[in-house]
Amino acid sequence: MIKAIFLDIDDTLIKYGNYYVEKSAVEAINQAKEKGIIVIVATGRGYSFLHQDVKDSVKPDYYITVNGTCISDKDGKCIINTPIDKDDIDKLIDICLKRDYPFGIKFPNDFMVYHRYDDFIGQYCNKAISKDNLHDNTLTKDYHKSFPPLDLFMYSKDKEAMKLKEVFTDLNFCEAYGDGCECWSNKANKGRAIQQVCDLLNISLDQCMAFGDAGNDVEMLQMCGIGVCMGNGKEMAKKAADYITTDIDDDGIYNALKHFDII
Repeated sequence: MIKAIFLDIDDTLIKYGNYYVEKSAVEAINQAKEKGIIVIVATGRGYSFLHQDVKDSVKPDYYITVNGTCISDKDGKCIINTPIDKDDIDKLIDICLKRDYPFGIKFPNDFMVYHRYDDFIGQYCNKAISKDNLHDNTLTKDYHKSFPPLDLFMYSKDKEAMKLKEVFTDLNFCEAYGDGCECWSNKANKGRAIQQVCDLLNISLDQCMAFGDAGNDVEMLQMCGIGVCMGNGKEMAKKAADYITTDIDDDGIYNALKHFDII
């Protein structure tokens, strides 16, 4: 019996570039909630970058954010975090500065740009991401000394920064759109965060269902009792899933919940 559903956001709940959750998905999630099923959002975004409609329409019971490095309650208060090791973050900052990479660091509730602010937001911000929540820390570069650094996001020509994964073996590295790449502790991923949430809820992984579409969803699709990839998902996510539903804009979430008799 499914007791919890974990949902990615971009291209799973909301088509990338849009602002609102697909109507059929909201309907399906509400029906699941009426049956007592707990709903958790699991995304690479930080809490401050979540679409307002996710908070208003889905009303998750928990949030897994920043690629599994932060777990927050329904009000967005971080209750568990897995930061980058102090030595690693100091070395990363030093390398990025020496190589002149535009970069920023994600924290539980903030995103601070550390170098080349205008260049960073020029590449990072698009119709899906607003610059309003990107803060300028280029003068002092010290925010990580007071708050846990969860993820470092950098830009480099031809994604040259991805080669750093050969040096920082304690970090996960992931390609992002454009010339971006980001890294975070390899002690954290969406799958491990799901296990932590299950421990909080005292339920088993077999009682969980996950929806995703991309590479950073693979662990959670494999870990849950039922892993569902959207029809518009990437090939690696489809291979990790137990079931491939229809596209996001073809009632993918609704159809999958119907298929498994969840609603």
